[in-house]
Amino acid sequence: MSEGAAKSHRNILLTVDESPSSDKVFEYTVTNLYRQGDVVHILHVIAPSRRLVVTPDMGLEGVIEDDEETKRKVEEHAQEFIRERFEKRLETLRIPYQVDIVRGCVDNDSIGALVCRRAEGIDAVAVVMAKHSRGTIKEFFIGSVTNYACHHCKQPVLVLHCD
Repeated sequence: MSEGAAKSHRNILLTVDESPSSDKVFEYTVTNLYRQGDVVHILHVIAPSRRLVVTPDMGLEGVIEDDEETKRKVEEHAQEFIRERFEKRLETLRIPYQVDIVRGCVDNDSIGALVCRRAEGIDAVAVVMAKHSRGTIKEFFIGSVTNYACHHCKQPVLVLHCD
């Protein structure tokens, strides 16, 4: 059996957040990349929320993690926004899809590494992401998920400048 016959579909990994850029990336993907039989994988990462408790002299007193109720509400919100903005459209277009909502990354490199691992795990033909405009200085010190993915993913990364 030929390699093409063994694999019946392609996987496209689409990273989304709540920005308007995600809508543009989604539209580009379903209009320009999707072929009949492909599966669109939507990946959304929920970073853990932490609040710092500081003393009056600005010293660090402690860190408060989200409680289970807050975590549940954040995850429900993520599921709802993905359902409303992406899943309904995919169903209307009859495009097979899979949604992954992942919790637990704390910085851009960790999120970028997660994106790359997911892309490799599904053997994505492309990782489609939006480039969010940040200032050069902020980009230098903080970095970006997109920048990490461009430099570390084994799969092709398509970056759309949507801002």
